[in-house]
Amino acid sequence: MTVTATGPAPMTATATAARAAGYTHAAAWTVGLAIAWGDTPAAGDTQVRIATAYADQPVQTIAQAVLVHGVAAAGLLVVGSGLLGWARRTGNATARFAGWAGTAAAVLAAVQLVLELIAVSGADPASPGRTAALFEAVQRVDGVKMFTLAALAAAACASSRHGSLLRGWESVTGWALAATITVSGIGYLLPATGLSPAAFLSLPLLLIWIAALGAALARRS
Repeated sequence: MTVTATGPAPMTATATAARAAGYTHAAAWTVGLAIAWGDTPAAGDTQVRIATAYADQPVQTIAQAVLVHGVAAAGLLVVGSGLLGWARRTGNATARFAGWAGTAAAVLAAVQLVLELIAVSGADPASPGRTAALFEAVQRVDGVKMFTLAALAAAACASSRHGSLLRGWESVTGWALAATITVSGIGYLLPATGLSPAAFLSLPLLLIWIAALGAALARRS
């Protein structure tokens, strides 16, 4: 008599990639922020302050940019690809939209990385106009990216009715992310510094939720 082993099916490479990408996204953001905490310019800084910050701390600034807008973006791209794959398997059009929104957010992050590298390489406090203009461009792109992340979260939650992809707490977190990061995006796009505190709430929600989304895709693969 042949005995067949039972138990959970082995995790596929796609599932492993989605899970790892979600965790990588969170880790890259966390390490990137820690590397240059307080050393990078902020919204509302003068042109001289922006150029000086880039000129005085080029290594930390570049390292942060590579992690936050490079490595984290790569993780987001993999999660978005995993969401597109799940949408194809299930025929879920809303999930497909969410996957493309995640892909768009990753592309926008890559644009931010390029702009930051150019800004740091040419930073000169004696002639700060160009550097400041590039910094402002990064902020505007960030605002657009936040809207795409809001679309990703809202669409992924909407596509997961009855727990087909996300668990209850993951959907609640996703809807909270969509609301807070939309407010934050308005603040970065206008700009409106009074709305910037929303970023302090939306960022941890983003890191938690993208990691949870990667894990959810791994469960469904």
